[in-house]
Amino acid sequence: MNPLAPRRERLRAATIAEIKQAARDQAATGGVGAISLRGVAKAMGMAPSALYRYFDSHDVLVTELCADAFASLADALEAAYVVERDIDHARRWLSLARAYRRWAHEHETEYILLFGPRSTLDLDDKSGRCGAEMRRAVGVLFQCMITEIAAGVIDPSHLDAGLKPELRERLAAWGVEEGAPISSAALAGCLIVWTQLHGFLSLELFGHLPPILGDVSDLYDQQMLDVIVRIGYREPIDLAAVTAPGPDPVTVATGSGV
Repeated sequence: MNPLAPRRERLRAATIAEIKQAARDQAATGGVGAISLRGVAKAMGMAPSALYRYFDSHDVLVTELCADAFASLADALEAAYVVERDIDHARRWLSLARAYRRWAHEHETEYILLFGPRSTLDLDDKSGRCGAEMRRAVGVLFQCMITEIAAGVIDPSHLDAGLKPELRERLAAWGVEEGAPISSAALAGCLIVWTQLHGFLSLELFGHLPPILGDVSDLYDQQMLDVIVRIGYREPIDLAAVTAPGPDPVTVATGSGV
């Protein structure tokens, strides 16, 4: 918030931030279904009716929380992608995938808010902030793949044979709609990568992986590299070199840390 903004605007912005935090606290302790305007008002010592001066409804509040969460995720992914732009694709992709997983673990409440079973987001509303931030976050993942496909580092053409004509047409239409003029096979490859990443994280964060596996960081790394090979990554992957520890891309990008 601009410190030079009128006092009334600053107070309103501060109140909105406090309302959002109270709602996040509810979600953290009781799940997404626990978010209620009445509960938020009680936590803040306000009358429930007073909240309607800031949010028109419960759904509007939840949608704003989701928009904030997608924006946070997009920021983390963009930071990782910029830092790792000039290295080989396998390492750049793994850095991006690790940034996604790190964000999910550090923002578990927000991840569940976005991708949990109670989510009712309307992400088809292209005029809404929530859908825009979601596309920004996913767009970083897709851009990472599309850049390498365009450079010939990834060749997903073999995927085309497995696409039914109807699916091929829908993928092509989706690409035009999103301004991604690439082949249906390339879009299918991007989707395979995205769903592999998201599926693994959802199983992990929702507690559906076998507990005996313990820390699944290495398994995650392996699957993130396996999936780019599946869609046509053409260079040999030195697993030890690619997965070797390096500087935290978000820390490097933001200048934070010790």
